[in-house]
Amino acid sequence: MAVRRVVALLATAAVGLVAVPTSLSAAPLDDATAKVEEAQRAADSAAARYEEAVGQAEELGIRIAELQAQIKTGREQAAALRKVAKQRAVRAYTGRDVLDASGFLVGGGDPLDVVRAERLLATTKAREDAAAGRLAVITDELDAQRRDLEEARARQQAVLQTLEAEQATVQAQLGAAQEALSALEEQLRREEEEQRAREIAASIARSASSRSNGVDYSGAYVVTGFVCPVRGAVSFIDSWGAPRHQGAHQGVDLMAARGTPNVAVVPGSVTFRSGGTSGLGAYLNGDDGHLYYYFHLDAYEGGARRVAQGEVIGYVGNTGDASYTATHTHFEIHPNGGAAVNPYPSVRAVC
Repeated sequence: MAVRRVVALLATAAVGLVAVPTSLSAAPLDDATAKVEEAQRAADSAAARYEEAVGQAEELGIRIAELQAQIKTGREQAAALRKVAKQRAVRAYTGRDVLDASGFLVGGGDPLDVVRAERLLATTKAREDAAAGRLAVITDELDAQRRDLEEARARQQAVLQTLEAEQATVQAQLGAAQEALSALEEQLRREEEEQRAREIAASIARSASSRSNGVDYSGAYVVTGFVCPVRGAVSFIDSWGAPRHQGAHQGVDLMAARGTPNVAVVPGSVTFRSGGTSGLGAYLNGDDGHLYYYFHLDAYEGGARRVAQGEVIGYVGNTGDASYTATHTHFEIHPNGGAAVNPYPSVRAVC
């Protein structure tokens, strides 16, 4: 990258700041920026594959649970129908099978009694024949459901193996992206103050990212005036509504290396709660009236307090039900403290 391109990126990222000193060395910046761009693209690609595998695993888990419930119901129905079949077999063995009307005749051989007995026998036989037919159908259904269950489990196992491999790839790529980003920050910090260097490096990472998914978000709810929840290399896709075992996904998973700082997106009051599926969670009541969730943190920074925008409140991890996933921060936006909205359009604009 030529010095002119670096200057253009700096101007885009920090409007109103003084011009970049011309003493910046083109060759080191070119190398450092190229590494950031390459690492960011690799991390974005790995994160997208990982999220796709997560969705497949969750869908298969839901399907397996459905099949298990169907098999349980089928077994209960089959047990009841087998009881009917056993009773019929006992009557046949003892000489009182429904085909034999003698067991229903009364003394004297009244013709009306014979008619009543024949009707009773016909009704009983039809009911037992229907039960036997239903038992055969349920048995076939159970066999098919067991085969489906075995196939679903096999597919899930294959997806989980893929997920494990992709998780390792995501972690490695995020680590490489963070190292490249840190090196670029250090390179720029030699000429600029720390905050400006961070903004410049983040702008370059955003320009290299492949997060544009072709979806029109023109009518989406977008929060303005806030900063990226993750201070460092981050990758994510629009996973809003994706299948999860606890229900449709209600946030965006910001993939980042373990220990990457999470910051307050707006000024406000932060509290912390731990436990359950969210693990270590931070809850930011913003001065803008909105509520922001940060889940699966590795650790908190400080205690409940007033925070300024950009202040560190925790660190990326994978606590809670994310303990077997790649490290990330599950981030939610609740406008005016109400129901969650898709945070992707808001986050994409600043991360």
